[in-house]
Amino acid sequence: MDKRIGVAAAAALAAAGWLRAQLQPTSEVEKEGLAAVQEQQAGGFVAVQPWAHLMGAGRLGVGWMTAQPADGVVEWTQTFEAGRPAEWKTAWHSEDGLRQANGTAHRAVIEGYDPSRPIRFRTASRPITSFKPYQVTFGETEHSQERTLPALSRPAGAASFIVFNDIHSRVHLYPPLLAKAGAPVDFAVFNGDVLQDPQGEKDIAANLLAPMAWFTSRGIPCFFLRGNHETRGAAARALKGYLTMPDDRYYTAMTVGAARLVLIDCGEDKPDASKEYSGLVDFDPYMERQLAWLEGEIASPAFKRAAWRIVVVHIPPDWRKDEAKLWHGERRMRERFAPLFDKGQVTAVICGHTHRAEMIEPCPDPARGFRWPVFIGGAHPLANTTVIRADADDAALAIKIIRSDGAILAEKHWKR
Repeated sequence: MDKRIGVAAAAALAAAGWLRAQLQPTSEVEKEGLAAVQEQQAGGFVAVQPWAHLMGAGRLGVGWMTAQPADGVVEWTQTFEAGRPAEWKTAWHSEDGLRQANGTAHRAVIEGYDPSRPIRFRTASRPITSFKPYQVTFGETEHSQERTLPALSRPAGAASFIVFNDIHSRVHLYPPLLAKAGAPVDFAVFNGDVLQDPQGEKDIAANLLAPMAWFTSRGIPCFFLRGNHETRGAAARALKGYLTMPDDRYYTAMTVGAARLVLIDCGEDKPDASKEYSGLVDFDPYMERQLAWLEGEIASPAFKRAAWRIVVVHIPPDWRKDEAKLWHGERRMRERFAPLFDKGQVTAVICGHTHRAEMIEPCPDPARGFRWPVFIGGAHPLANTTVIRADADDAALAIKIIRSDGAILAEKHWKR
């Protein structure tokens, strides 16, 4: 063996060992957090318990995994009255005329439920032991654990949500952060770099799907936004197959109570031609399409009539940074997206990426734009992590950055 190859291999193994050590919990509260999340992968036929993915407009995505190939449906009901039998309905995923079957990753979209009422659901799957052209052999139906979500639509336009960023596969950080986030929580947004360079299904299941299932087990649906790390790794292109994305895109907008929430896919932080991407990314035209979509969104009646307009995106548009020091993704966010945020008169922008928790005040020079604050969440280790909380209703909005010890790092309030 060439000595250089041996040295390189040893260096790679050492780096991998260092990374594994970095991902491990250290304190007791972190170890308890890891155990709580891992309960969603406790073994048995249901390999990952169901997670709920926010879709808006009376739609709710549900995903789950099985330990062997199966079919599957979601059984759901909004019947809670004592003495009244539950009226279970079913939802399933089909594509091009074929219902989902013979795989281990499952998903379905619940359509037409009433978000002003609670909903409970479970999954039902049949293991497939033989799949021939004219005869499929099934095992006994296996159900997941049942999950209950409270009403998402509340009186007076009330909506409360929390935002996590830059967890980088340290899933043990979620439980201690949620414990400091306050209540109620209608949903959680995973704002990028929560999943570190996914290399395979095991990574995706343990570091994205199981945490979403853990939040769902606590009555909190999620929405997943990519950062610049979820676009890397051998399994980056497989991510969408596990999720129920509105319009099959990573970016969208939805009305939640009195707020219009605009969820932006930030793209990569370096140019497409950068050697790190091996000629396999095409973000520049993709981001142009997203910009065109955003133009339409800020002109929409739903956006214009919202009391509050909140943007969530991983890479922050920072007006303070020296032009010469801007990375490609930062420049695109500042020069292309920020003017549209100004045009749409957004209220606030919630970000991550820098690993430094802070609130950036609006630019003091009105001629430059940037007429909105930017809330940036922190990153690992636990002492530096944060959760960002937003509370909105018809009359007021409050956004705060909460540290892992419960201290408020920054907050801002608006009234109509």
